[in-house]
Amino acid sequence: MDLNEPISTPSPRQVSGLHPALLFVLCYFAFQAVFVSFISNGAGLDDAEQLANIGYLSWGYGGSQPPLYTWITGFAAHFLGTSLLTLQIVKFGLLASMFASVYGGIHLLGLPRTVAAAGMLGLFLIPQIGWESQRALTHSVAGTTGCAWAFLAFAWHMRSRSLFSAGILGLTMAAALLGKFNAGFFVLGLVLTALTIPEYRTVLLSRRSFLTIGIFALCLAPTGWWMLEHKNSVLARSGKFEIDATGNFLLDRVVGVARLFEVGLLFSALAIIVAVVIFFLHRGKQKHAAAHLLPGERFLFRLILIGFAIVFVGICATGATNVKDRWLQPVLFLVPACLAWLLHRYRLTDRPLRDFSIASIVVAFLVTPVLAINLTYGSGRNDPPIGQLEYAQLFKQVHEDGDFSTVLADYPQIPGNFRLFDPSVQVVYPETPNAVSRIAKPLLVLWFGGNEPPEKVMDILNASHIMLPVDKIETAELPYRTRPDIKVPVHYVIVK
Repeated sequence: MDLNEPISTPSPRQVSGLHPALLFVLCYFAFQAVFVSFISNGAGLDDAEQLANIGYLSWGYGGSQPPLYTWITGFAAHFLGTSLLTLQIVKFGLLASMFASVYGGIHLLGLPRTVAAAGMLGLFLIPQIGWESQRALTHSVAGTTGCAWAFLAFAWHMRSRSLFSAGILGLTMAAALLGKFNAGFFVLGLVLTALTIPEYRTVLLSRRSFLTIGIFALCLAPTGWWMLEHKNSVLARSGKFEIDATGNFLLDRVVGVARLFEVGLLFSALAIIVAVVIFFLHRGKQKHAAAHLLPGERFLFRLILIGFAIVFVGICATGATNVKDRWLQPVLFLVPACLAWLLHRYRLTDRPLRDFSIASIVVAFLVTPVLAINLTYGSGRNDPPIGQLEYAQLFKQVHEDGDFSTVLADYPQIPGNFRLFDPSVQVVYPETPNAVSRIAKPLLVLWFGGNEPPEKVMDILNASHIMLPVDKIETAELPYRTRPDIKVPVHYVIVK
C-alpha cells in the first residue's frame, strides 16, 4: 500500500453488500433494542438519569459526565417520542456504530477483512462492552463509541489526507471527549502513537492538522466554558477516584498501579484466553511471519501500549487508588483487534480467525438470555432491578392527589421514569445544575426512605424559598413487578 496516494474509490463489487459479520452485528443490536424494551417495566438507573436530563438542552448536565449521550437521547426522543424503545435504540445504535467503526478502521489501516471482522466481533469478548454496556451503561458507551469513530476517522485520514477527512478527525476526537472524559486517554494516545509511525507523522505534521485542531477546539469550547462555570457539578463525583486514600504518597501510587494492572487484565482476560486457546489448537500450522510490519499493524499494536502507559502516568501523577475496569474501555477496546491480527500473522490459514469469530458470536448469543434474567430478576443477591418497579402505579397514585409540572427528588430514578408517562414533566435533583432556577409550581417533592426529606432536597427547597407542607406528606409502597412481595417506601408531597 502506498500511503502517499489518496484513498481510491471502491469498485461496485467492493460495495455491493455488507460483510456477513457486519450484517450480524446490525441485526443483533436491532434485536437487542426491541428485546430489552419488551422485557423492561421501566428505565434502569442510568437510563432514568437520561430521562431526567433530556427535559432541557444544555452544554452540561452535572454528575461529572459530559453531555453527548444526553444530547443524542434528547434528539432521538424529540423525533421518536419518549419511550423505553427510544432509549434502547440510542444505546444499541451507538454500540452497533462502535463495532462497525472498529471494523472499518482496521480495514482502512491495511489489514485484511478477515482480521477486521474478527477484531470487531471480538468486542463481544470484552465483558464491559459485550455485557455491561448492554445491561446498564450510558456515558461509557458514548465515550468508547466516540473513540471508535475517532479510530475510523484517523484510519481514513491517513489514506485520504484531505481537508474533509482532517475535519472529520477533529470532530470525532471531540465527540469522544464529549462522550466520556476518560476518552482523553485514547485521543492523546492516538496522536502520540501516530507520531511514532513515520508514514503517519508526515500527515499529522501537515498544515491540514490545523483544521483538525480548530474543529476539535471549537466543538469542545462551549462545554469547556460550561465546566468552568459549574465546577461543583463537574467535580461532584471526583471522590470515586479515592485520590490519596492511604495518606502515604508512595503507597497511594503502588495501590493505584496494582489496581490498574489488575483491572486491565480482568478487562481483557476472556478475549486473551479465547485467543490463546485457539492459537495453540492450531499450533501445527505456524507460519514464518514477515519481518516487516505495515504501518497500520505497528500503529494498532502501539496504540494499546501507549494508551495504557498514559493511564499509568496519570495514576502516578494524581495518586488515584480506585480504578474501575469500565474506565479502561477507551484504552483497551482494541485488544480483540490486536489479538485477531496476531492470529492472522502467526498462523497459516484464516481458520483461527474464523474460530475466534465463532467464539465471539457464541458469547453474544449467550448474553441475550442472561440479560433477560438479570433485567427481570436481578443478580439474585439483591432486590430486583429498579427497572422492574411499578412506576405507572405510583404515577397514577400521585396524580390522584393533584397535578404537577416539576418533580424534585433525591435521585432521578422515579421522576425520570415519570417522564415516560408525561414527557412535559421537568425533573430537578441535587446534581442538576442551576437547580433552583428550574423549580416551578405545582411542584412534586418525593424521596426514598425516611419520613423526613433528605438534607440535599431541603437545601434546594430552602434556596427556592419554598415551605414544605409536612402535614400533607403521603407515603406509598412501590412494589416490583417481578417480586410484588418486596416494596420500596416512597414519600411525596405536592406543593402548589
